[in-house]
Amino acid sequence: MDNVSDIIDKSSEDMEHRESSNAEEDHSEETNVQEPKSSSDSATTDEHKTQDENEHSSKEPEEEDEAKLQEKLQTLKGDRIGETMYSERFVLSTILKLSKQGNRLLEEDDEFEQDLCNLWDMTIEPDVVRFLLEQDVIELFLALAADSEDFRLIEILFGIIGNMCCVDEMHELFYLQSNLLVTFCDFLSISDAPVLVQLMRTLTTLFDRSDDERYHWFGVMKKVDNLTEKLALILATSTNRALLEHTAETVNAMINRFTEAEVDYAQLNEFYRLFAKSCLLEGLFEAFKQLYPITLPETESASGSNGFDEDTLTLKDIKTMRRFLEIHEHFIVNANELYEAYVSEVDQCVHRVLSSFVEESVLFPVTKNHICIFVSISNIYSGIMYHFRAESFIFLVKIYDQLAEALKNPPTEEPARTAENGTSMEEEEPADDGGQFDVETACAEVREAIFFLIGPIDEQIIRAAIQMGQLKESTFEQMCRELRETMDGEPLLYQTCAKLMSAVRSNGEENDVPMQQTGN
Repeated sequence: MDNVSDIIDKSSEDMEHRESSNAEEDHSEETNVQEPKSSSDSATTDEHKTQDENEHSSKEPEEEDEAKLQEKLQTLKGDRIGETMYSERFVLSTILKLSKQGNRLLEEDDEFEQDLCNLWDMTIEPDVVRFLLEQDVIELFLALAADSEDFRLIEILFGIIGNMCCVDEMHELFYLQSNLLVTFCDFLSISDAPVLVQLMRTLTTLFDRSDDERYHWFGVMKKVDNLTEKLALILATSTNRALLEHTAETVNAMINRFTEAEVDYAQLNEFYRLFAKSCLLEGLFEAFKQLYPITLPETESASGSNGFDEDTLTLKDIKTMRRFLEIHEHFIVNANELYEAYVSEVDQCVHRVLSSFVEESVLFPVTKNHICIFVSISNIYSGIMYHFRAESFIFLVKIYDQLAEALKNPPTEEPARTAENGTSMEEEEPADDGGQFDVETACAEVREAIFFLIGPIDEQIIRAAIQMGQLKESTFEQMCRELRETMDGEPLLYQTCAKLMSAVRSNGEENDVPMQQTGN
């Protein structure tokens, strides 16, 4: 990028020139509106009309009225941006004032801050975004941010950039002028959470919505210095909930983009070399604990409570849990050796999620996020063999039992569960949630997770867990029947089912007591 002051000075001159040109065009249009009238007067005083003109004279008033109307409409539309009702003059004057902002803080000018916020809101319109791109604002925004200590100003500028990623032209700009995106990512070292939230939101939008064939972002992002370390530091040290959620979204979007959407097997080794680092895992574990802490661990066993407070769990929480598990799932499947020292930590994450899902109010209705979480847990257990937590096994079996029961007796609709902020679970972020999914699919994924969890585990350990959870023999009989149908051909399937049933029947009696309540 050019020198910051040069960019700002150049932008200021350009804005002044465009505002001047805009005013001249408006004046020209006002003058032109009068032309049809003088032309009409001239036509009525013409003494040399031909007979053909006289024959069509009855049509001329209508045509003239239409022409006048169109010109008036064009005049009224002159200051509008595209098909919107937003004013070009407002946008240009706001950018001009922005380019002259200098070191003044926004808090000293409430009116200008409101103008910038209005511009931020306006950028949900593609026509406004394209107009801004015509003014070359991105380089100006980044130069101003680099030279500013006003975090509120930077937050608004980055919020505008994030909204601008709704159009492909913005993706093309960042891709063709990749130095702009690299400069943008340099702000990952900043300490302000609201600024970082907007930065993460922009990156996630960019990677999720870009065309897979045209844009290969890994080649750009690998130019960012210490990218993984910067993301890891944010995850490990931030206490801001929104920032942790958005950072997990961004990491997940990067993994999906760089290893699947624009898959290039030649670059996979380089990707894992840059991203599969212990610092990132440690950051993810710390962020997860910050978001979903164990509130009462010392009373968990004595009270029968799972130790967590689920009263405020929202659809956003379920989606965030999904993102964390998907990241771990990916690295466990593709870079398993990275987890050799972190098996207990990832197991704790899975346990935390299962302790929530065993609650009926969280488990139902089953959504895409639920399904994806169960798939991730199944793949995680298949990758971290020989690690067994009895409580997680019990939760999985109880979740399976609830799903199986729902297949037999579909639950009637109940009032929506309300989160702490008053938003119901069913209403919050419906588009993000993915919609209601098939209970049978969820049931199948939970069965597979149980299969992979107990596969390498000794029968006596399984027996102790079954007794601790007071689990029913009939549940395992049904589960094994279904496993033989859905996983036929899986190595060790029949051996695992036989081991499971032997563990259940070891006492020589039916252990078909009601399932112990969890939670409250």
